Formats: sequence, C-alpha cells, structure tokens
Amino acid sequence: MAWRMGSLGAFALAKEVAPYMLSRGGGTIIYTSATAAYRGNAGQHAHTMAMAGRRHLAQSLNNELGPQGIHVAHVNIDGMVNAPETLGKLMPELFQEAVASKQPTEEIIEPDAVADTYYMLHKQPRSAWTFDMDIRPWTTSPWFNSP
Repeated sequence: MAWRMGSLGAFALAKEVAPYMLSRGGGTIIYTSATAAYRGNAGQHAHTMAMAGRRHLAQSLNNELGPQGIHVAHVNIDGMVNAPETLGKLMPELFQEAVASKQPTEEIIEPDAVADTYYMLHKQPRSAWTFDMDIRPWTTSPWFNSP
C-alpha cells in the first residue's frame, strides 16, 4: 500500500512512472508524509528517517523533473485522518474512541478533503506549482495557537 511506502519505495515508484510521464509531456507525483519529515520525535527514529528521506527525495525529483513538466509535490498530513489505518488496524476501539471525542469537521482530517487537495495540486497551472504543503485541521493550526 502506498501509505506504507518508505524512501526506497518512493524512489522505485518515481523510477517507474517518470519515464511514462516524460513521454506524455507531464504528470504529477505527490508524496505524502508526516510532521516527522521536518522534526524528529523521541522513539520514532525509523519513522522520522523515512519521512525526511521521502521529503528530500521529493525535493530532488522536483528539481530534476519539474523543468521537464512533471509536478512533484510533498504533502505533510499533520493530524488524525478519519480512517481506521490512522491508529492501526489492531486498535479499532481506540480509533472509535478518538473519533467520538472529536468534532470530525473541525478536529479530524476527512479523506475527501485530502483527495480534493491532491486534485487541486494535480490541476495547478505550471506558473504556480506548489511543492511543500501542510494539511491539518484548522483548530490545530500553529497560527491560531500562538500566545
């Protein structure tokens, strides 16, 4: 599954799809990661390394493939997504408790909203491509939580 892809998988994906995109004259590659791509957390060394590696791979691919018409973007999902995989398939009760304690439209990221954002990235005009983007619930925005 793509959401489990580490840096090696992300590289292999680009290696396979880029030639087809180049032959078509364009395309979009969007890599999803987490806040660990920007800063490490105690006890999450492997996760941090994978997310940072994915982000830096996306930067390199953006510099290489962007001028050839392939839009490469990196999206940081900073929050809980309303999907069972968020807390793992082995913890469905914990996931249901978390969803029940939140207001889904305000504190939990909805998958349809993520899909809409990815589609917007894909449809962006070449004159205004986005590389790095954060997706988070508006109630957890760092701009609203500052003193």
